[in-house]
Amino acid sequence: MGFGHVTSTSKTIKTIDTEKKISVLIVEDDLLIQKIHKVIMTKFGTEVQLAANGKEAVDLFLSGASFDLILTDLEMPIMDGIEATKQLRSMGVTSMIVGVTCRNQDSEIQAFMKSGLNACYVKPLNAEKVTVVLNELKNN
Repeated sequence: MGFGHVTSTSKTIKTIDTEKKISVLIVEDDLLIQKIHKVIMTKFGTEVQLAANGKEAVDLFLSGASFDLILTDLEMPIMDGIEATKQLRSMGVTSMIVGVTCRNQDSEIQAFMKSGLNACYVKPLNAEKVTVVLNELKNN
């Protein structure tokens, strides 16, 4: 009886290990928010890469990198989230792009959404918000 359980567990582990992990690019200039979002996303089993601004994100895609999900801040130095999202979409990037901002005025969020976002959330992300995003990503 115990042997059957071990075999079953091994099969389950193999299935989990061979399942493709979701790759996430976190585009954020605030180091604390970067760390918070990285910890949360890692707890959900995703592979995380960081970019400090929109230009770094665009450059990653130009160099051939790709991600299933991009979490981008609105306000960043060098290139903000709106410009980065517009450039990524014009390059043909079809990844899910989610805006994450401390701004909560409808007009600012709508302007951010119009740049090509799939969704937008107020900072910081939490487990509930990440669950919604990952479920939407898996269902599309």
